[in-house]
Amino acid sequence: MKNKWKNNFFTLFVGQQLSFFTSMIAQYALVWYITDISKSPTLLAMYMLIAFIPGIIVAPLVGPLIDRLNKKILLLSGDWLVALAAIILAIYGQGGPLPFWLLGVAMFIRSLAGAVQTPTAQSIIPTLVPESFVPKISGLNGAFNSASMIITPAIGAFFYGFMPISQIMLMDVAGAIIATITVLITRIPSFDHLENPNSYLHELAEGFKLVRHHKGIFHFLLITTLIGMFSWPVFSLYPLITTSYFHGTISDASIVEVFWSIGSLLGGLLIGLFATTKRRLTIGVMWYFLAGISFSFMGLLPDNRQGLWLFIVLQLPGGIGFMAANGLFASIIQQAFPASQTGRVMGITQALISLASPIGLIFAAPLAEMIGIPPLLILAGGSIFVGNIVSLLLPDVKKLDHMTIMTDAEANDV
Repeated sequence: MKNKWKNNFFTLFVGQQLSFFTSMIAQYALVWYITDISKSPTLLAMYMLIAFIPGIIVAPLVGPLIDRLNKKILLLSGDWLVALAAIILAIYGQGGPLPFWLLGVAMFIRSLAGAVQTPTAQSIIPTLVPESFVPKISGLNGAFNSASMIITPAIGAFFYGFMPISQIMLMDVAGAIIATITVLITRIPSFDHLENPNSYLHELAEGFKLVRHHKGIFHFLLITTLIGMFSWPVFSLYPLITTSYFHGTISDASIVEVFWSIGSLLGGLLIGLFATTKRRLTIGVMWYFLAGISFSFMGLLPDNRQGLWLFIVLQLPGGIGFMAANGLFASIIQQAFPASQTGRVMGITQALISLASPIGLIFAAPLAEMIGIPPLLILAGGSIFVGNIVSLLLPDVKKLDHMTIMTDAEANDV
């Protein structure tokens, strides 16, 4: 009985990770295809913007559905939505090059599926895992995702080198089949059987009220979103930093990405092995400070080969700090609300995360033209320091160190 939850949870976990792995291979192959065919940075940026839209708009709308509907159906609908788009691309690609409009539709569908799956999967974790293990599972999830991010770009490029894109996209179908098998044999609690007199719109508004009422979580989400506006756009500029500022090559840019992913993998493993539910906020802030220090040092490096190698090395502590902090912070949000209402909260969280990047990019691009890229790295590091110091100084946020889960009765009184 003691390990029963582990067998149940890790059946689902392995299936979702394998599905993510195959999906990322297809995703990167698609990016290489767009880059190769269009040779246009503007077009590639447009596709990336398309990928942000569902996360901003759909994620908060899907939150109440996660709490209302069978979660197995929601997980599988995301997998098979992506698989259906892949099948269409595979069939269309038999007749020649894929049109740009169809690629845009495919990117939108992939992102739409992610906007449904990500908050659904996050809301499931507290229902399958004992409370004391939730931080560890969040860390392990981040670690395995990072491991996939290390190797899938190269695998996608390898397949793209000798296979038509239409065939590579069928990797998504294989991932959907694996996910379907593991989801069907996993026992996942759902709350669709509960009597629910409230309308969808009422529950949508209730989700925002829940977050707004929990002052610690509300202020914490605002702070992390503001930090994200300053720090996350830097990741989008990494290839430009490597090639333009440090005068490196595309191969150097890929090494930078690999070192960041290795750091993220290590950060996730550290949280997965050693995290507890005690003082998660303070410990997460300390890890975030490590990322802030790394970013700040990156912005002070000289624009030569030695500077490039130091930039690559600094990706390790940056990735460790960033992933460790985010793993702990995610577990705080997952456990702050009743399990029957976690879906709508995770949807709002996902929307805020998705919103931060495009807003930040709007300002980061012209700022990079005006003041250069290195000051943006220092600005990113500074935002992490200031934001997290504010988190520790705000009493409502600091209380998250000793958080108690909101009961259903308390949630209904909001």
